[in-house]
Amino acid sequence: MAEALDQVKRRFGRDAVILHTRSVRTGGLFGLGGEPLVEITAAPGSCSFDLRKAARPARVPPESGRRNAGPKETAEPMTTAASVSLEETAPRLLEELSSLKTLVHRLASRARQADAGSLPEVLADTFVELIQRQVGEDIAGRLVERVRHELGDNVHSRAAVYERLAQYVESMLPVAGPIRLDPARSPTVIALVGPTGVGKTTTIAKLAANFSLREGRKVGLITIDTYRIAAVEQLRTFADIIGVPLEVVGTPTELGKAVHRMRDRDLVLLDTAGRSPADTARLQELRAFLDEARPHEVHLVLASTCSQGVLLDTLERFRLLGVNRVIFTKLDEAIGFGSILTCLARAEARLSYVTTGQDVPDDIQVGRGRTLAHLIVKGSRLAAV
Repeated sequence: MAEALDQVKRRFGRDAVILHTRSVRTGGLFGLGGEPLVEITAAPGSCSFDLRKAARPARVPPESGRRNAGPKETAEPMTTAASVSLEETAPRLLEELSSLKTLVHRLASRARQADAGSLPEVLADTFVELIQRQVGEDIAGRLVERVRHELGDNVHSRAAVYERLAQYVESMLPVAGPIRLDPARSPTVIALVGPTGVGKTTTIAKLAANFSLREGRKVGLITIDTYRIAAVEQLRTFADIIGVPLEVVGTPTELGKAVHRMRDRDLVLLDTAGRSPADTARLQELRAFLDEARPHEVHLVLASTCSQGVLLDTLERFRLLGVNRVIFTKLDEAIGFGSILTCLARAEARLSYVTTGQDVPDDIQVGRGRTLAHLIVKGSRLAAV
């Protein structure tokens, strides 16, 4: 390796940048019996060099291999592999760095989980299971410690632990119940907001069908999602089937007028365009629409299939829209439900509904703490609850 580095410095200068090193073999059969080499990817140390120029991986025999080499082989100059540009090398390096970062996180997580070894076996297993079900480690730790405090160290009944955990989780889930219509403030205006692809339009259709067909309420639909023609047509089809009016508006002023025209409705449901949590400008634009509509409730629609980090980031960024309710969709597709607990524990909003499929109007339920608690604690599949 030392000799290889010397050759790199002679070629690129003493300020050469070592981008990558690895041990390889050349020759032989399927890599067996080949000559051991050290491959070094390097580039000049100056920041002014042309990125389009090749950074050459130099392959040289390692020192251990040179001890048995003859004089001719010792004097042989290093062989150079095919030129590889930095544009080609950088993605590989970034991928390796990402893999290393993931490995570090895993090791750290395992180290934290190892701390559970001081707990009784049932509680230690439960702690790890909660983390695997996407419950935040801080919350999982508090839950297990609370059970330990209540039941003591002599805990041997897994059923008793699960039952006590389910009670605690239920108490931590802030639920709002269903939308309640108030004749004194008719119409009740409900807005659904959220990222793209989480199922806002289908959820709107389910709510409209339930209130119109099952509760006999006068429902009106308004959409400002003029960015996707398919979304408008989808909602129009739902409106025609249910038999409720639909208005499509493009500006905040038009939205205010549309809400006024539906003043004879019991419930007005507002469908909005999906917004990226990172697009602050678009979120501010959506805020202007909501300011004009003045909804009584703003429900943030989140897909339970998303990672905990994505859900928490979305909650934080959509906060400026005055979100006070959360709807979790796609519970039938989720592989873990702990992120729901983590998100609601940190959100300034309460759970209103969950959806469990695509069927209108059936696959929507009022968010119940007890049901979700069993999903989170026992890792039950949705159909088994």
